[in-house]
Amino acid sequence: MINQRIKEMNASKHIMQKLDEVFAPMDLIVVEAAKKWGVERFEAVKEFIRSKEYKEITNTTEKYDKLHAIAGGKTWYNVFNGRNKMLIEEFMVKNCEMVVKKRNASIAKKLEKAGVSEVLGESLYDTKDGFNGFFKVVTDKGIKNVNVETIMAGGYNIQCLHLRVLVKLK
Repeated sequence: MINQRIKEMNASKHIMQKLDEVFAPMDLIVVEAAKKWGVERFEAVKEFIRSKEYKEITNTTEKYDKLHAIAGGKTWYNVFNGRNKMLIEEFMVKNCEMVVKKRNASIAKKLEKAGVSEVLGESLYDTKDGFNGFFKVVTDKGIKNVNVETIMAGGYNIQCLHLRVLVKLK
């Protein structure tokens, strides 16, 4: 039983290492885009606060609705409020790191739940906006396929660029 568990951990670890290698360049792109997006939203909020339009709005709710819209939402406004450019960049990097850890933990949990014990084959290839991967694995329920599909999503004034990852086990 212990040897089987070690074998399962090694197979899942192998897949995660391969995915980490492929994710790394895209994660760097996302981090840089997130820093840029955060600073741009931060600067847009500051610019609006200095504007004539801001000073002319007398309704507090209307004022904050506009600030939240410019920031990309109430949560982002609260992140930007009272910080400087350097702190925004640091926050965006830490936020991206947290998302990567969560993504990787989710994939590892899916592999563990499936009882992956051996990797029989793999294929990873780049697409125009991400990569796709295929792993043929042995699980406690027989041979299965793990499909990983990624795309870059967002990157507009309200939604920060992020990596969308779908993992299917069939």
